Amino acid sequence: IDWAKAIAISFVVFGHIPQEPGSFPQSYIVIFHMPFFFFISGYLTKKEYPNKETFKKYWYTLIIPYLCYNLVFYPYWFARQMIENPQTTYFDLFKPLLGTLLLQHETSISVSLNGVTWFIAILLEYKIILILCNKCKKGIYIIATLMFGSAVLYIVNEFYLYTKDLPPIGFMRCLPFFFMGYYCRQNDIIRTIPSKKDWYFSIIFICLSIIVYFIPMNIDCMIVYAIRFWLISTMAIAGLFSLSKLLDKVRFTAITTISIGTIVIMGLHYMLIGTTNYVLEELFCMQEKIEYPWYIACFIVIAFETLLYPIILIFKKRFPFMLGKKDNKTHNKQVKQ
Repeated sequence: IDWAKAIAISFVVFGHIPQEPGSFPQSYIVIFHMPFFFFISGYLTKKEYPNKETFKKYWYTLIIPYLCYNLVFYPYWFARQMIENPQTTYFDLFKPLLGTLLLQHETSISVSLNGVTWFIAILLEYKIILILCNKCKKGIYIIATLMFGSAVLYIVNEFYLYTKDLPPIGFMRCLPFFFMGYYCRQNDIIRTIPSKKDWYFSIIFICLSIIVYFIPMNIDCMIVYAIRFWLISTMAIAGLFSLSKLLDKVRFTAITTISIGTIVIMGLHYMLIGTTNYVLEELFCMQEKIEYPWYIACFIVIAFETLLYPIILIFKKRFPFMLGKKDNKTHNKQVKQ
């Protein structure tokens, strides 16, 4: 799981770095990087029911970090807004705060603040749906219906663009993968102990997903687009999960720390990307937005994670709530588990 989370968050950062048009690594990775992250989140979710302790847990693990990383992001947003739009009104400055309370939804009276934190908000929604369905006798059928419905709605929206608002698109896109991960863990479908088969699975599934990506297809056809998306995503996730099991034999403290601090990287990396790009564009008087070659983007990912590494350690020791932990005692207990 440590390796899977580290790979997933690195893909997320990589996917958000502006790159040259037609970059295969970015175009390929952004197809499945968020589904992969939600699959892991589902896999790590325990069977819970609606009660005081469950909601208290969600308050510490999701709601507080969500609010904190948006609060930290606001000064950056404010500075960029005042530089790029000097005519900003007081109401404009209030919009992102309202957008945070509306879970990053873009409306006439709100704008997204730290947009990448939609992941935390949607994860909370999934978990609430799950605990409510766990209480129902036919909850499994409700979840199956939601999985099928969200999968269809996502593909339909990709063609007709009923909404361009990221939270509902992310909700529809990733819900099936979250519940797939959850039921894989609950039913022991995925073995946690690595075997020789994982070598074959990792190579075959990852290669097949790349082959499907390059196969000429009429992606203007809705059904073909859906098949392509699901084949690439499911095969890439299966291959990366098998690869992560193999890598588990290689123990690195850095990987464990990154795994613990994925929410830190998720919450702060977009600010680092924006600041870096702005400084470079101003320094070199660039008229157009900066775009990096994919191999430079790889180095930027490593640089950002290195920069955030000591912050994760500080949060782990002094501010565990920034890691989604109630206190250090709870955090250490979960790490041991």
